[in-house]
Amino acid sequence: MFIFKNGISLYSNIPQSPEPIFKLPNSPEGYVNLHFFKNWIVAFTMSEGSFFINNNNDACYQLKQRLHVVLFDAIKLVFNTNLKLDINKDLYIQYSVSSIKDIQTVVNFFSFTGLHPLIGLKGIKYTTWLSDLRNSSRYANLNFP
Repeated sequence: MFIFKNGISLYSNIPQSPEPIFKLPNSPEGYVNLHFFKNWIVAFTMSEGSFFINNNNDACYQLKQRLHVVLFDAIKLVFNTNLKLDINKDLYIQYSVSSIKDIQTVVNFFSFTGLHPLIGLKGIKYTTWLSDLRNSSRYANLNFP
């Protein structure tokens, strides 16, 4: 977009560090207030998220990425949880939930909010995960789509 807006037609005219068009928010609330943030979480989940059942039959939803605490605090706000984030060697941060309340919030987010649906392999994994939840004694009473 920078190239078009500035009429640049030669590669040599592209500055080494162009001015940012959009500055990233500096607070969790700033991210949450971005009109596209919830759909961004859907896309982020498709690339970096996991839906799975642990060996102890706990259902889990998990996001893991390079360290960006403010972004993950914003995700916690969207999913309405005070869960402590797991920071691994100051390189990676992980958001993982398994409580009945948190899993219901995840199901509500991906199934009842009208956001872009999970597609591809992640959509298949989510559908399989929902089926496993329905057949689980712990999660069977959740509200499913």
